[in-house]
Amino acid sequence: MSTTTNPSVMSRDSAHRIAITGTPGSGKTTVAEFALANSKAGWQLSVISDKKLAEMNGVLGDIDSNDGARPIDVEQLATTLSEQWKQIPESDMLIDGHLSHLLPVDAIVIIRCNPDVLQIRMGKRGWSKSKIEENAEWELLGTAWNDENEWGDTPVLELDSTETNVDTLFAQIETWVRDGFKPKSPEQRIDWITVLHGE
Repeated sequence: MSTTTNPSVMSRDSAHRIAITGTPGSGKTTVAEFALANSKAGWQLSVISDKKLAEMNGVLGDIDSNDGARPIDVEQLATTLSEQWKQIPESDMLIDGHLSHLLPVDAIVIIRCNPDVLQIRMGKRGWSKSKIEENAEWELLGTAWNDENEWGDTPVLELDSTETNVDTLFAQIETWVRDGFKPKSPEQRIDWITVLHGE
């Protein structure tokens, strides 16, 4: 985990743990890395991935021969971190990963992307056709992101990375955090089915 050392921290009561989540390929890691690299202007923060947290806590499984990924026991990780994270962090922490919203965080940023564009991005990574289609369908349906009851009182920000550059996305996140996570939830959720196929 990397941390900035700039003493000029945002004027707020305390630091927070903020999930940067989204469908694989949506741009969440790019946003998190950009945030860390450009946080010296006044936002002191650290960035860590859900995979790294799982590895550090011994809940990262062996490589799955089907998709080459290492599964995370997210329930055990969430339980473990609930104990470890009882103390307020010294600075804001961004947790990057498509499972990060399932961890005991203070706020959630969901990075969305048009499924057609998402397929192109994943194709450039050399992913299998089945993996690309599975993730594109996941993003299209947006099931994980559309159930507001799942978040409870946790503030949620939803951003569209389809045509928005990373510095703009970072600025939107920084403004939201500075404003005390307002609004607490999106006024209108992204609905790719309506966008792509009409009502």
